[in-house]
Amino acid sequence: MPRRMPPLMPPLAVTALALILSLGPAPVTGQETAAPALLIADAIDFSSETGMLAAKGNVEVFYDGVQLKADEIRYDRTADSLSIMGPITLRDDETTVIFADFAELSSDLQSGLLRGARLVLDEQLQIAATEISRSSDGRFVQAYQTVASSCTICAENPVPLWQIRSKRVIHDTQERQLYFEQAQLRVLGVPVLFLPQMRLPDPTLERSSGFLAPEFSSDDQLGTGVKITYFYAIDQSRDLTLTPYVSTGGTKTVEGRYRQAFVNGEIEVNGALTFDGLTTEPYRGYVFAEGTFDVAHDYTLTFDIETTSDPDYLLTYDISDRDRLSSRLAIARVDRKHINQAEIIAFQSLRESEDNRFLPTILTSASTTRRFAPGLIGGLATVDAEVHGHYRRGDDAATGLSRDVARVGLSAQWERSWLWSTGLVTRMHAEGHLDHYEILQDPLSFPDETVTRLTPILTFEARVPMAQAGKGGVQHLLEPIVQAVFTSDSLKDAPNEDSQTVDFDEGNLFSTSRFAGRDVRETGNRLNIGVNYTRVDPAGWDLGLTLGRVVRDADQNQFNPGTGLDGASSDWLAAVSLDVQDRLQLAHRALFDDQLSFARSETLLSYTDPRYSILSGYTWLEADVAAGRLLDTSEWSLDASVALARDWTGQVDWRYDFETNDASTAGVGLTYHSDCVRVDFNVSRRFTATTTLRPATTVGLTFELTGFGAGNEGSRGQRRSCTF
Repeated sequence: MPRRMPPLMPPLAVTALALILSLGPAPVTGQETAAPALLIADAIDFSSETGMLAAKGNVEVFYDGVQLKADEIRYDRTADSLSIMGPITLRDDETTVIFADFAELSSDLQSGLLRGARLVLDEQLQIAATEISRSSDGRFVQAYQTVASSCTICAENPVPLWQIRSKRVIHDTQERQLYFEQAQLRVLGVPVLFLPQMRLPDPTLERSSGFLAPEFSSDDQLGTGVKITYFYAIDQSRDLTLTPYVSTGGTKTVEGRYRQAFVNGEIEVNGALTFDGLTTEPYRGYVFAEGTFDVAHDYTLTFDIETTSDPDYLLTYDISDRDRLSSRLAIARVDRKHINQAEIIAFQSLRESEDNRFLPTILTSASTTRRFAPGLIGGLATVDAEVHGHYRRGDDAATGLSRDVARVGLSAQWERSWLWSTGLVTRMHAEGHLDHYEILQDPLSFPDETVTRLTPILTFEARVPMAQAGKGGVQHLLEPIVQAVFTSDSLKDAPNEDSQTVDFDEGNLFSTSRFAGRDVRETGNRLNIGVNYTRVDPAGWDLGLTLGRVVRDADQNQFNPGTGLDGASSDWLAAVSLDVQDRLQLAHRALFDDQLSFARSETLLSYTDPRYSILSGYTWLEADVAAGRLLDTSEWSLDASVALARDWTGQVDWRYDFETNDASTAGVGLTYHSDCVRVDFNVSRRFTATTTLRPATTVGLTFELTGFGAGNEGSRGQRRSCTF
């Protein structure tokens, strides 16, 4: 029969049904009255004399956000209660479902008792019980003689991978917490842990105080150790994470993380304090902190703090492989026409070859930029001003190693483009830079202690974009570009602090200067020539090509051979990018001369599909003594994962230098992630060493039960499995 009220049902029964199911305590004056219930069944029998109602066959009740499905319902008006025969499905919301064989509930479906019941939370955690009771307001659900697990239980394998048996479980639906009494954790049916009381978050709770899954590790230098993390949710806007770590090698460490959100910003502080006896210092540690705040007049205040007790600490405890740290305090405002910013930066080098006393460890700068459209000449103009200074702690003035510098810079730029009827696009660009330096503690290189210079630059550019439509909707775009740059053949020398390294790639092929900062600018007249080609295929793969070089009227001797920019003509720059159906991405960039001798070659390959994930790169760099690269570099890196079998994933990472014939890092990992558990096992090897740090092998293991807490990557969407 159709699941609707029989059309021949007497009108009196229809009216009585709406009235009876909406009966209950009289509402207090001023309170909103709940809407009447809706009942659907194959057959309904109602007695107006006794006030009894019976509904049978595919029964569904909708009342005040609660949905009930059952085989039969009997309503007793005198007791104002429902007797329900199963199979029963009671759904409070999208995340909570109760299945039962028999139930006695109040007329509002909130309080009562369910027998032979099973509670399912967020399609992940299942709690089977002999009976389940609900409080009158629906907040508390109590389950007795329970078995809880997020593992699938199958007929051929009735014992789940893990289960928690308890005398009673209380689910606080408001706080979204589960309280277990006399809990016993079993793995493959074997009891492994007993706790008189235990509290766990339900699968919908994102933040909850408590212990997280422990992490086990074994290290050549630190020994075998364990990390036990406690997360403390202070309130809605603050939390604290503490992780004690002890090892057989004598290491005692406390790691911490503090986070707080404000109305106008947020902060996060990470750090650790360690006693390990590996150095002469009694304590070691680090602090990394960052924060962002919106302040008055649309300004944004940001800060970063990075410091460590010694150069080897971060590598020893696998916190970071960075060899230079920076702490920064900055304030900035950015809109369509203005950029105002000021900052102070403190550097800390961890490299053995560098002495922080002779590095510009304290930098300050303030700048303002304005963009506008000139009314008389058109186009777009930009003016900016900057004040910059840096300080070295050393006092050795005779060698210049302790040089301190202050700089004031003014710049102006203007450009305008024209589109001609032939399709030719031309652009004119002009810029000028005025820089004044005050120099201290470098009498050998700058005895006058001041440098003032003016750098004029004029650029003309022409490009001819040509498009063609091919078969199947394929689009081709070919664009030859020629750019002529006119500037001085020489400039006054100034302290070079911000342009030590030079990159030559497709991003700056048509730039007026390949140097990164203001201290050094590219000199001499030259042509930047190149061609871009793009192919777009609706079938799902795109191709991009760039080829170009720089041709000068004379060699200015500004660039080292390893940069590819030395000589009257630069090396050829070639770049290729390929994207196939958003799965395969290939990027390649190379610098080579007319004899096809390569100065640099970089290749990056990425492939992703439901089973494989591969990220691999190869880099070749010619030796550049001036840049501190004494040997050629030929390095290959690989980071890949593969789905080995159902729920099993393997990972591998590798970095290898073919010039020195040794690896810097290597690692393998194995992950098991099913509907009810996640296990991560990994082995990594660090081959790098310093005078105080030797190569080390680390073995790590984590074991996590899924189904507790929203951030736990639970079983929602995970394939259900009956076996390990």
